Amino acid sequence: MRIFQTTVLALVTASVSASSIPNRPIVKSFPKQPSSSFPSSPPRNPHRVCTVSTHHADAGPAILAAARECNHGGTIYFPAGHNYTIATVLDLTFLANIDFAILGNIKFKDDLTYWQAHAFQYAFQSASLFWRFGGRDVNIYGLGTGSIDGLGNTWWAAWATNKTVARPILFGTDGLHGATISGLKLINPPNWFNLISNSSEVIISDMDLSAISNNTSVAVKNSDGWDTYRSSNIVIQNSVIHNTDDCVSFKPNSTNIIVQGLSCTGSHGISVGSLGQYQGETDIIENIYVYNISMSSATDGARIKIWPGVPPGTVGSTIGGGVGRVQNVTYEKYANSNNDQVIALTQCYSTSNATLCALYSSAVVVKNVIFKDFVGVMSKKYDPVAGYLICSTPEVCSNITAQNIHITEPSGKNATFTCTNVDKTNLQINCM
Repeated sequence: MRIFQTTVLALVTASVSASSIPNRPIVKSFPKQPSSSFPSSPPRNPHRVCTVSTHHADAGPAILAAARECNHGGTIYFPAGHNYTIATVLDLTFLANIDFAILGNIKFKDDLTYWQAHAFQYAFQSASLFWRFGGRDVNIYGLGTGSIDGLGNTWWAAWATNKTVARPILFGTDGLHGATISGLKLINPPNWFNLISNSSEVIISDMDLSAISNNTSVAVKNSDGWDTYRSSNIVIQNSVIHNTDDCVSFKPNSTNIIVQGLSCTGSHGISVGSLGQYQGETDIIENIYVYNISMSSATDGARIKIWPGVPPGTVGSTIGGGVGRVQNVTYEKYANSNNDQVIALTQCYSTSNATLCALYSSAVVVKNVIFKDFVGVMSKKYDPVAGYLICSTPEVCSNITAQNIHITEPSGKNATFTCTNVDKTNLQINCM
């Protein structure tokens, strides 16, 4: 025990005055509210503060020691102006009643060999994580000052010449319940910015996400803002995202989620899916509310992407054939600027053969989807086509509504939509 205590004191300082640590922000869902209230987080003990030392080439062990020392009622403190490098994996899935005040700057060492061998691996879409947070009653905040940098340029350049490079996700939760994540700047992730997995009752607010290449010949790769997976009762709000892939993506088994007040630039929109990719898997997306979104220079605004079915006798397909449902999904109040498509719904994802898609219709049923109050000016790319609603068959795609869609095309022509195998009763758009 004496050896462990000596090690902890070498890595963290627990004697910082509580007055030197800024107050934890109050983070609440607004204006849309979850259907049930989230648990409250009691104040932390002001005498239990673990300040992470900067005197180490790898801050990972110091952060782990701080989490163990100040778990169950304390605060881990990264002071403003201090720089930390994490060079080894960090499993923080044991947390309880603890805060992380990240006002300094964290970066992950761009050691591609180490991370590809040691990052936490997930079977779903070959995801991997530098570090992961889990537990109950956890608050992670940066007050607009703290930053987390994935040094993505190194990874994007490597991937450009070797497509087998496995790139970790910048920030991840796995089994996090009753938490807030707020006020952080996330910079240049090797892969997605965030994976929210196996988690519930989490509010994410006032974040600033930016992925920018420093080499014109190397593109940012992936860079999804948030991907939710096997998670429920999540709120993502009041944040700014500059990226090149989905601003938010609801992956399989994401339910009861609110996304509101986001400003997304350069993305692929806010997406359901893709779903139904893996035969034998059941994908469920339901009770999703996307509200008050500013979407600019995106390929799509609101997007639902579902893989088609597969021929009888197919076994183990990874290009469709999964089952499930998408229901009770609302996209409301979208301000669009220079987007290629404002609405993109398809049950024929990854295939352009409509005949085959109808023949082997998707086993992921879509129903009760609303697109409402969309305005803005489109890009010239598909002028005058502003989007599409493509169902594999009407039997597996019903009650789709589009209302108050006021989109202007650069040419001045009336905006049109490709509508295939979809009931047009509730579509207040110009279907072609």
